[in-house]
Amino acid sequence: MSDTVQKLLRPNGFVDLAWPPVAAFIAIVILWEGLIAVFEIPVYILPSPASIWLAITTNPGPLFGHAGITLYEAVAGFIIGSLMGAVLGTVFAYSKIIARGLLPYVIAANTIPVVAVAPIIIIWFGHGIGSKIAVTAFLSFFPLALNMMKGLQSYDRTIMDVFHIAAANGPQRFFKMRLPSALPYVFVGLKLNVTFSVIGAIVAEFVQADKGLGFVIMTSYRTLAMPRLWAAMLMSALIGIAFFALIALLERIFVPWHASAQDNR
Repeated sequence: MSDTVQKLLRPNGFVDLAWPPVAAFIAIVILWEGLIAVFEIPVYILPSPASIWLAITTNPGPLFGHAGITLYEAVAGFIIGSLMGAVLGTVFAYSKIIARGLLPYVIAANTIPVVAVAPIIIIWFGHGIGSKIAVTAFLSFFPLALNMMKGLQSYDRTIMDVFHIAAANGPQRFFKMRLPSALPYVFVGLKLNVTFSVIGAIVAEFVQADKGLGFVIMTSYRTLAMPRLWAAMLMSALIGIAFFALIALLERIFVPWHASAQDNR
């Protein structure tokens, strides 16, 4: 048996991690299909897994094209919003005055529903893909800003004294002491941003769009094409899961020493 196969089959390997959700998925699909058949539930109320799969495979090109648009908006907004949030969180961590002055407004802005913000942003940025990215960046901005600030403030004071005795300068303290200590908080913020980025892209497409999964969901709802609507929902869920798994993998790579990364193994 090769080393690769042994790694896949060992405890906490890929197979060990993958089989519970796969088994749960199969059980849910079988139960779902059975309930549809037994109670004869109309397709406009709840389509069967078979009809949803048929909606995906009958003409997959357009659906996957819309999924690609939503994925692009989510990734672009995630990157922009996360970068802006990291910068602001760093400023808050180093300046208590700025944090006290702006943090209440950041929290207040975070409480505004995205369905209320999206139309305003679309008016500002136009009806193109840029407005969808802006909405996604808006949602992806706050979680990382708050987690970055908290992480940079949670360093070990004893280690800071060691850096002080060693006459370390500001950049050395930041990159070698404060930032590594903040990484677990950063990845918590990034995982939240993953969810918000997909939600933001789809909600922005609800408001105004002629492409993307949000557009597919709205047009399918108006025509009661429920299998296609559920297919679009499934595609958006898969995008979120894959995106989240990527961030979890990066967490294991960059923060292998932290308990959260070890629990994900």
